[in-house]
Amino acid sequence: MKRATNEARAMHLNVLPRNSGVSAGPPASPRKPWLAALLSFLWPGLGQVYNGRFRKGMVLLAFAAAWQLLGIGAAETFRWWVSSLAGYLLLSLYAAWDARRVAKLLHDFIPGPRNTPVVYLGIIVVMATVSVVAGQAERWAFPIYSVAQTSMRPTLRSGDRLRCAALRPRDIIRRGQLVVFQYPSEHSLIFVKRVVGLPGEVVEVEDGLVYINGDPIDEGYYASRWPGGKSLDMSPARLAPDEYYVMGDNRHASFDSRSYGPVNRARMLATPLYVIMSMDERGRLHLDRTGLPAR
Repeated sequence: MKRATNEARAMHLNVLPRNSGVSAGPPASPRKPWLAALLSFLWPGLGQVYNGRFRKGMVLLAFAAAWQLLGIGAAETFRWWVSSLAGYLLLSLYAAWDARRVAKLLHDFIPGPRNTPVVYLGIIVVMATVSVVAGQAERWAFPIYSVAQTSMRPTLRSGDRLRCAALRPRDIIRRGQLVVFQYPSEHSLIFVKRVVGLPGEVVEVEDGLVYINGDPIDEGYYASRWPGGKSLDMSPARLAPDEYYVMGDNRHASFDSRSYGPVNRARMLATPLYVIMSMDERGRLHLDRTGLPAR
């Protein structure tokens, strides 16, 4: 009887109490759906990393970075530029929806070694750098200029914001092409006009009409004339090998090469592509001009 009592006492001593103070692992940290959605909307894939879906997050982040860098060329045409922006917005919305959906299910989520502020901050720095590089590259290749004059009416209006393609030294400039250039004697002033005279040609202007090597050129519908109006004329002059003669379409109200002479090729910056926005002096938007080609 005594022996049985001792055995029972030993068994009782070998049983650990329920609250022994021993931790079973790191505490759970439920994911916040709104935060996951916000992170993935700002940087597609970051919300997935926050949810512990590291591989899927990296795929989305790489796709978003490639979209920004490779989508720069889409700015050359208005349709592709808008499509590129819309596509990136859809990617952000999908990533946000997916991150929010998954976060709702992670009530007992335990953060891993990749769920640290250092990892999140590193991803944000990389994606912000990609965005800045893509933005600067797009501004260099496709700069935006605003029209603040009436000399190019009706082709361009004051208040038009033009997406342009930067001119490289090897690019060929043709007659009839619109160009953005620096004012010959004051390089801080930027003008936009149309090329009418090419290097080596003899240019003459009479009553707004342009003669090249003694023959009138066909300017189509872009040169507006006022009935009975007077235009500044220019006697025949030969252009140097690197000079271009530029004029406004509104010939009777244009400050152009008839006043300040030809423009050197080195001063030409870009050629307009299309209107991305038009706003008049009163701040009213003219949506009917959005997307119009500048030519």
